[in-house]
Amino acid sequence: MKHVLNYLTKTNQTISFAESMTGGRLSYELVKFQGASKVYKEGYVLYSDAAKVKVLGIKQSDIETYGVVSKEIAELMAKQLRTYTGADFSVAITGYASGKDNNLAFISIIHNDLLYTDDIVFFAENSREQNIQLTVRKVVKMLHEIIKTKVAI
Repeated sequence: MKHVLNYLTKTNQTISFAESMTGGRLSYELVKFQGASKVYKEGYVLYSDAAKVKVLGIKQSDIETYGVVSKEIAELMAKQLRTYTGADFSVAITGYASGKDNNLAFISIIHNDLLYTDDIVFFAENSREQNIQLTVRKVVKMLHEIIKTKVAI
């Protein structure tokens, strides 16, 4: 995450997070580094469906149609986060860390009007903690890939 912070600082860009299953861990991974306040615009832990509706304006009907852990909801979260915060990078995560037959997460990142979405499927034997850590690492990897593409252009 230090590389992401350095890139955002150097390019004078900002980032915001809407976290569900990671419960603020992604935010922590950024703010543990000095200088994060220069780039970290806003962060939300939206663990419940009601919080996603209240804070980001996600429609309850969309949650019912797609399921709260879905590509569609992750993308809506990222889009709404960008609208509300105006951050250069808007990152949204929704997932099941454990307790469901399909332990998975969806990650959406918006940057420069491009939407990047990916999923991660966890092994059944993984702990909640492992799945949260894996999701945070996946987000950081996605951010690195986006930055690498921008730097190469």
